[in-house]
Amino acid sequence: MATVAERKISRTGQETRDRIIDAALETVRDQGLVGASARAIARTGDFNQALVFYHFGSIEDLLLAAVERASERRVARFEEELAEVTELADLVAVASKLHGDSDDADQPALAAMVAGWSATSDLGPKIMQILKPWDDMVADALRRCFEGSPFAPLIPFDDFAHLISALFLGMEMMSRLDPDDARTDHLFQSLSAFATLGGPLLQAGQVQGGQAQS
Repeated sequence: MATVAERKISRTGQETRDRIIDAALETVRDQGLVGASARAIARTGDFNQALVFYHFGSIEDLLLAAVERASERRVARFEEELAEVTELADLVAVASKLHGDSDDADQPALAAMVAGWSATSDLGPKIMQILKPWDDMVADALRRCFEGSPFAPLIPFDDFAHLISALFLGMEMMSRLDPDDARTDHLFQSLSAFATLGGPLLQAGQVQGGQAQS
């Protein structure tokens, strides 16, 4: 059993790691992935840059930890809302809220890291694994939306969920180039209208499927 002193050291070490990760996310958000050097991150967090290498070994491993932290926080923020999605319109509403969430300081940093690494790194499999819980939640929401529909057996929900996540990340990156963000707003309006129309069609399919079985 760990002593009080050992537990205190462990807790202090975790607090330091959290501080470094938060500084890394802030640095990427403000200076981009290219600007996220050990010196810049240490300056942002007001600590010795040697702590970066002591706790994470390399900048790459620190930024992977930052991607994981940002993804975990995003999942935690929207897990409950996604769990209540039963219609396509609800899913679009959650996506629109996520996109417009001005309190999500991790969002621009997460998009910047995924975009930057997609062309310059072989970390793709690790990043995909970190982001998988989000894909899983979207896939579960899609299954609920099509539950009872005769179309459900034909739909590759996991693939569609991955596509939705990829499109969303793409919109996040593009919106950084367009401060007005009008196109993205129009896109969500169009998706909402399409989902609202699609709901009755799904319900009709469910009714017809039930009649066919009876």
